[in-house]
Amino acid sequence: MTVLKIEAAGPAEAWPRLPYHIESAGPPGSRRPLPEQTLCEFRFGPAGAERDPRRIAIDLEALPGADAGDLWRSELPVRHGWDGAIGYSENDEVLVMQLRLEEAELADMEEAVYRAYLRLVGFVAARGYPELWRIWHYLGAINEGEGDAERYRQFCIGRYRAVADRPDFEAQLPAATAIGTRGGGLDLVVLAGKRPGLQVENPRQVSAFRYPRPYGLRSPSFSRATLLPCADGARLLVSGTASIVGHATAFAGDPAAQLRQIAANLQALLAHAVHTRLPGREADEFAAESYIVYLRHAEDLPRVRQALQEHFADAPARMVIGDICRSELLIEVEAAYRMPVA
Repeated sequence: MTVLKIEAAGPAEAWPRLPYHIESAGPPGSRRPLPEQTLCEFRFGPAGAERDPRRIAIDLEALPGADAGDLWRSELPVRHGWDGAIGYSENDEVLVMQLRLEEAELADMEEAVYRAYLRLVGFVAARGYPELWRIWHYLGAINEGEGDAERYRQFCIGRYRAVADRPDFEAQLPAATAIGTRGGGLDLVVLAGKRPGLQVENPRQVSAFRYPRPYGLRSPSFSRATLLPCADGARLLVSGTASIVGHATAFAGDPAAQLRQIAANLQALLAHAVHTRLPGREADEFAAESYIVYLRHAEDLPRVRQALQEHFADAPARMVIGDICRSELLIEVEAAYRMPVA
C-alpha cells in the first residue's frame, strides 16, 4: 500500500488508522440508542435527560431540512465516564471531553476561561492525550459589551493566558470554533490525541494569532486547521471560517457574498495544506466529510441557499442559528475533509 508523504511529520504509517469515522446522527428531534463503539454524538438542540458523557448537546437551533449533528464511530473499544463536571470518552488514540461553565461562573470572563483551559489541558494530559487537535467554544451573548469589554475579547485574553506559557505555543495551537448562543454560559468540547497534529494556516488570511491590536488586547489563539496524517488517509479539521481576507471583514451585511468568500477561503486552505504538508497530491483529492454552517439570522437562509448549493453540496451540511465572533459577520462554516491513501 502506498502511504501518504507528510511534510515535517515522517511517513503516515507512523500513525495508526483514523481514530473515528463520521456519520449522521439523524434529523433534529430524533434520538436513538448509541451504538456500542460510539466515541461521541455531537448534535445541536436541547440536552436530554440521559447523562451519557458521549452525548454532546449544544443548545443552538438546528434549521429544518438537515441532520442535527454527527455520530463519531470508533473501530476501537471506547471507555467513557465523568470526572466531576468533565464528561469524556476515549479509545486509546483519541479523547473527546466536554465541560460546561454556567453563566454565574463567568462573572469574571477572563479568569473563568483561563482556569477552564488550565483544567482541560491538565485533564487530557493526565489521561495520556496531551495534544489538542480541535476545540469548540459556545459562548452566550458572545458579542455583548463594547470595545475590549466585549465578552469574546475577554474570552480571548483568558485563553491566551492559559496557552501562551508553552515555548513556541503559536505553532502548536489547535483548530477551533467560537460561536455565540442566545442563552448563557460556556460549553467547551475538546478533541485531543496522543500525537501532535500538524498546523495549517491560510495564505488568504492573517493567522488569527497575529491579528493587530484593533481586534482586542490579545489575538484569538487558534490555527486555521489541524491535519491528522493517519495511515489510511489524512483528515483535515478546519476551524470556523468566516468572510475574512487578510484580517478584515469582507462583504459586511451581505450573507451570500460572505458565504462565497468563505468558499474561496476554504479552497485556498486546502491548496495550502497540500502544498505545505502533502507534497505530490492535489487539493481536489480532499473529500468533504461534513460541514457545519452557522447563520446569525434565520431569515437570511433564502439569501444564502444558492451559494450553499454551489459550494457546500458535496457533504452533509448542518445548518445552525448562532452568533459569529464579530458582529458584522453573518455566517461561518467549519468543515472536516479526508484525503485517502493513493
